[in-house]
Amino acid sequence: MGVPVAVVIASDFGAEPASPCTKLAPVPSRVSSSRFVGRRVELARLEGIWKTAVNDETAAVLLVSGEAGVGKTRLLAELKSRVGEPALVLNGQCMELVDRALPFGPIVQALRTLHRSVDAATLDAVIGPAGEELAALVPELHARSSSEPVGTAALFEQLLGVMERLGDRVPTLLVIEDLHWADRSTIDLFVFLARSLRDARVVVIGTYRSDDLNRRHPLRAALAELDRAGVAERIELTRFDRDELRELIAAIVGDDPSVELLDHTFERSDGNAFFAEELLATQSAPGGALPASLRGIVLARVDTLSEDARLVLRSAAVIGRRVDHRLLAATVTLSEAALLDALRECVEQQVLVAEDLEYRFRHALVHEAVYDDLLPGDRVALHSRVASVLAEQPSWTDVVGSQLASELACHWYAAHDAGRALTASLEAARAAEQMYAYPEALAHVERALELWPQVAQAEQLTGMRHVDAVRYAATQAEMAGSTDRALDFIRVAAEEVDPDADPVTAGLVHERWGRYLWILNHSSEELLPHLDEAVRLVPDEPTPERARVLATRGQQLMLDDQLVESVEVCEQAIAIAQQIGDQVAEAHARNTLGASLAALGKTEEGLEQLQLSRDLAGRTRSWPDVARAAVNVGGALQSVARYEEALEVSLAGAALARERGLDRYFGAFLRLNACEALWLFGRWNEMEEQLREVDATQPVGIDVWRSAEAWSHLYAGLGDFHAAHEAIAALRTQFAQTAPEKYLVICAMLEAQCALWSGDPARALELANEGVALPRADTSLCADEGIGVPLLLCGAAAAADRADVAAARAFIGTLDGWIASDRWLGGRPGALDVVTAHLGAEGGRAAGTNDPAAWASVAAGWERFGVRTRMAYARWREAEAHVEGGDREHAAVAAAAAYALARDIGWVWVRDGVASLVRRARLDIGLGDVAPPSPAERLGLTARELEVLALVAEGRTNRQIAQSLYISAKTASVHVSNILAKLGVANRGEAGAAARRLGLDRAELPA
Repeated sequence: MGVPVAVVIASDFGAEPASPCTKLAPVPSRVSSSRFVGRRVELARLEGIWKTAVNDETAAVLLVSGEAGVGKTRLLAELKSRVGEPALVLNGQCMELVDRALPFGPIVQALRTLHRSVDAATLDAVIGPAGEELAALVPELHARSSSEPVGTAALFEQLLGVMERLGDRVPTLLVIEDLHWADRSTIDLFVFLARSLRDARVVVIGTYRSDDLNRRHPLRAALAELDRAGVAERIELTRFDRDELRELIAAIVGDDPSVELLDHTFERSDGNAFFAEELLATQSAPGGALPASLRGIVLARVDTLSEDARLVLRSAAVIGRRVDHRLLAATVTLSEAALLDALRECVEQQVLVAEDLEYRFRHALVHEAVYDDLLPGDRVALHSRVASVLAEQPSWTDVVGSQLASELACHWYAAHDAGRALTASLEAARAAEQMYAYPEALAHVERALELWPQVAQAEQLTGMRHVDAVRYAATQAEMAGSTDRALDFIRVAAEEVDPDADPVTAGLVHERWGRYLWILNHSSEELLPHLDEAVRLVPDEPTPERARVLATRGQQLMLDDQLVESVEVCEQAIAIAQQIGDQVAEAHARNTLGASLAALGKTEEGLEQLQLSRDLAGRTRSWPDVARAAVNVGGALQSVARYEEALEVSLAGAALARERGLDRYFGAFLRLNACEALWLFGRWNEMEEQLREVDATQPVGIDVWRSAEAWSHLYAGLGDFHAAHEAIAALRTQFAQTAPEKYLVICAMLEAQCALWSGDPARALELANEGVALPRADTSLCADEGIGVPLLLCGAAAAADRADVAAARAFIGTLDGWIASDRWLGGRPGALDVVTAHLGAEGGRAAGTNDPAAWASVAAGWERFGVRTRMAYARWREAEAHVEGGDREHAAVAAAAAYALARDIGWVWVRDGVASLVRRARLDIGLGDVAPPSPAERLGLTARELEVLALVAEGRTNRQIAQSLYISAKTASVHVSNILAKLGVANRGEAGAAARRLGLDRAELPA
């Protein structure tokens, strides 16, 4: 049974004062303490974390652990009573159903509390764009306009947004109890919130039994991940010592216990609060010889109950920890009067607690002990009876939808009714899929496949073939992120299906096979034959299946740079999709078509197709394809040097991805696209903010290495070469697991830049030559703005520093070879000319004929495209050439421009290079003597960090800083953390004082 949502739950040991007790004989009228006992240090820590979250708008995530009965629930109940007003407490409890948990059970409970606790206007504001997704969990939150399921990542992003918006309005405490019983989806969500929640007045607390985690328990991996990330605090509750136990007994019995009573209780309970309570309640009950085991202690009072009461408890234990009166009445074989008498006895003996029309076991240990004590025959019969009643009366339980289906499936399975368990498991899988609980959906369909051989007429009973059930399992594994498991299922399906008798199914199996291989980083040589086979098998007829296999093959051809063939296949898919009216397939194929055309240099045609794709995807609410179109549009614009447009499209796409719950995948990719333009524009503060946003999404797949690449680029520019090399090392590790011949050119480019900018042109030249010589370095991967241009320019600059004319000319020749491919910078007049002129100017510098006019022309060319980084570099070299020619006046003008640009950007290499030139040539650049680095530069504070620091010194909160600077509160928090670390101070007050002492407040801000 599920647990109704409760803002404050019952404690492990909290009730009303009891009558005095002097000897062992008297039994207290209550077995729980009415006042809080012990745990003062832990409670103070929790209260401190709560106050910090509320006052500093800094979210916190905690894990409270301890053995069963040690007092976790009571501690949190006390915290809830102290959070004060205004505050919102949301509580969810994980519940185990025989052998599995309810999907998203505690989250559903918490959302229902939210629904009941706030007014309609506030609820609408808090739910915002998440309504469509959350309606699958709690239908009363929003009317769903589509039954199409979306990825778990989208749901997680939407729930994160809900928590952040909720924290904006009211301090919120979210408690998820008993994570040791949680389903995998709930565990994944808890980890996601722990890693993603930052600047919000939200505290999330999870509890779990430390003694219930075996070596293979799924929570163990999550705990290890949280420890590695350092994003969750831990509180471990130990047993009471002797003094604390004395305080507990005194609170229960109303007086200090005798030494005999204290010794006896402490010895038998070993300081466990719940066991101590049970001992106090059972020590003088009729026939009260104390059992030796703790399980016996838990059952001691149960054994003293009447037969009717024990019968009620056995039925209740099968139903769950919470029991609806009507369901219980329909399950037990007692008259109404006898049932009420038995329930009254259970409540009076504090085995059950009455709440409205429900009863719950006072402690989970009692429920477990009663259930475990059932005889096998009783257990089977009771599960069968409960399932039959629930099937007829589903309203007699709190759970709905997927949770009800899951409960029925578990009951039928425990009842050993294979036929009903099979159909119920498939129904539970479909219901879980609709609420994004894909791991649970996978578990249910795997259970169905396990039961399939035991059911004689399985296909007739389920209405599906076994091969289709296997394919369905593959889909759920894919959606759950277990692509390797999905591939296993697809291989099984391939063995089972006969391609001659059922070519469509066989073709779809190969289509997924190829796609899964790509996700798992297999080579195109391995995966494309499967897609070819899919196209061969599915008949060339206007069907959704034909459109699907063609669209997938076209996408993979594009990703493998087989662009001409990709265009042909996509056009075939589009023609079929239009014929049958499948706009989703059409949008997907047009998306790939547009990307392929743009990569072929047909930029305007490609952009037109991408816009059509985006319109179709928006019309059908296919948000992943809308976001994917933004990715490809931005990439197309970037490749032809339309940087401003590319940046605008990428940031708008990232905003849409966040709004639609796709931030982790498409949003991260789009922000990384934006970073490429921001680096060129010299807007490195904004680039860093975007990278922080990417990291907050816990990127996966390609975004992991793209993020490392961007960080290395930025770190090297800022002069932090240690961090840059660490990022490159991480890249090499990742590339070693994929296709090194394709991607190692990126590492060569980054390492060459580090060498050049750190003063080692010889090593930079060596690395640049290695990069150009790598396999596939002449393909579109390298011959683009983000990789090919930096590699060539870096190599040419190193050659010029070394006066190596032959090497400089070799890089010019490499560019000529790339131009011949007619697939690079072909759609933006002038962009290629600037690159050519830049390399030519480096060639002149290498030959000793440094021409200031050539560098001035290069600077003007980059200025036309807004590329301030290369403009700053070109003005430096122009100033250098003027000095060599004896023209100090023009040298000073160029040096002043270069120095101002480099300092504003934060480019240490160019800034220090110009400063050195100015000092050596004694140039007057209008800034006085080029002084040693300022305190801000010495401490490594960026311009954005200076802005944030000035506001910190004024006493602004993170949210106020974010509003002032038009950044997210999460990003403001990251800046504040970086500032504290760089200044070597412990808090915001010390940071403000240090800023004033060093002159790093408003006086240091750029004009």
